[in-house]
Amino acid sequence: MLVCAAAYLYVFPNQPGINNPNENARLYMTAAVAEQGTYVVDAYRARWGWTNDCAIKDGEAFSVKAPGTSLLGVPGYWAYHQWTQLRGEEVDRTVALWVARVTGTIAPWLLFLFFFHRWLGRWSRSALLRDAVFFSIALGSCLYGYGLLFVSHTTSAAAAFGAFMLISDAWHSGRATWRRAFAAGLLTAAISWLEYPGFIASVLLTGFAMIALRPKRWIGFGLGALLPTLSVMHFQWRAFGNPLTPGHRYVETDAFREIHEQGFFGAKDFQWDALYGLLVHPGKGLLPLTPILIFALFGLAILLWRRRSRLDALVALSISVITTVVICFMINWNGGWVIGPRYLALLYPFLAWPALVGLDRLHRRAAWLAGTLAVATTAVGFVLSAVPSVYYPHFPIPIDRPVSQIVWRLIEHDYAPHNALGLVDVWGSASMVPLAALGVLTLALIAWQAPRARTRWVSLLLGPPLAALIAWPLLIDPRPGDREITDALALITRTWDPAGHDRAARLREELDEAPTAAGFRALGGLYEAEGREREASMARARADALERQAAR
Repeated sequence: MLVCAAAYLYVFPNQPGINNPNENARLYMTAAVAEQGTYVVDAYRARWGWTNDCAIKDGEAFSVKAPGTSLLGVPGYWAYHQWTQLRGEEVDRTVALWVARVTGTIAPWLLFLFFFHRWLGRWSRSALLRDAVFFSIALGSCLYGYGLLFVSHTTSAAAAFGAFMLISDAWHSGRATWRRAFAAGLLTAAISWLEYPGFIASVLLTGFAMIALRPKRWIGFGLGALLPTLSVMHFQWRAFGNPLTPGHRYVETDAFREIHEQGFFGAKDFQWDALYGLLVHPGKGLLPLTPILIFALFGLAILLWRRRSRLDALVALSISVITTVVICFMINWNGGWVIGPRYLALLYPFLAWPALVGLDRLHRRAAWLAGTLAVATTAVGFVLSAVPSVYYPHFPIPIDRPVSQIVWRLIEHDYAPHNALGLVDVWGSASMVPLAALGVLTLALIAWQAPRARTRWVSLLLGPPLAALIAWPLLIDPRPGDREITDALALITRTWDPAGHDRAARLREELDEAPTAAGFRALGGLYEAEGREREASMARARADALERQAAR
């Protein structure tokens, strides 16, 4: 848990230049509730700037998102607001966002991970396999990227599988306390309180609870579920005039509103390309980006075969399959600017469990092979999911190989997100070394937990080359030099925050004090590599002018 806490708290990827509506709409509502006791966000769009993903009803703006994440951020934001009031200061938007992320997303997710780690331990005697699956979900999946942001994808996954664990325990023990039944109901309803598409999981888990819980505990379950349900209904009633009407039909942006008006809130026709894109696309699919989940296919077969785990497995499989199918009907199935399949974020824990079961069966026959595969696939998840997550967890739509198309150039040119070392004036790629070291040490720790020395050393020695073999084809850029890719890279580097610490910015600062033709040509080369043609042309023009001046 210390590793996870360090990984989530060390880095603060924040790019205000792109005006991320997925976070901003939620943050504005958090501020409105904490400061003014209202859902209306007009004052904050005036204070911090216009943002998308808002709905307009009777001339007032509201977040179109499910209210859960915004409300989770209220206590932390309120405390920060009170602190600024005492000091006679204005609320700093960046600090407010950091507080909302930590209290509204990171803290609930870390709490879930604590129980999730313990629960996984029941399904395998191998600490190596348990931790490989655990860290693949916590750090080696898109849940890491969305867990760093003030959005709902990661916390909705936590609510869904948290409810599943409670209900499953009740089913197998044959009993459940009133408190556990209440908590199960609370988490089941919280899924769609956090994210509207989570209603599928909410319905299926409610059915599971009706089977698993004794009738006298249904009341406790229902009372728990009532709290998030009433919260959603109150928000929709005050914002849109009807407790049963979400705001999607009132979306401010015409293009988005037209999408939601088609079919059932944007779900119209099944799209086969969505199935490919969500599950197996080399740069955006669930399985390539977190390859340890491939073993879930084997594990589900085992769980379904066992009579004791059959119902649990059916629920997990139903949630995974039905959610995927429904998302494939959505016109906007790819989710826009993303890191991984964000609309399938809820599935990750439900696939992690059978993945562990599948690996555990292999471990009984060939421990060294299971350990090596676990370490290798976890490493691939770290490279393909964790690295993009900490650098830029919202890639533009044209980006389909984030690491090779964007992140490698950012690292090469010394771009780095806000992180803890910035507090002591260490910037650029050097500031990311502690996080990279944490990732390497985590992989070594996973391998070292094998009880036999042979398995430990085989996993350590064969895991990295196998990971490279798996990751290499997934890293190949299929469109080198494509204009859409270079334009996206230019946008990212031009709007990068924190600014002024990359190679081009440092060189430009040096040239302002001591201009040289060679220096400006080098600057032009850096800009060109970043897709910034305008800046590259200006730098080369300056180099030409200096050379002409020197020739006189």
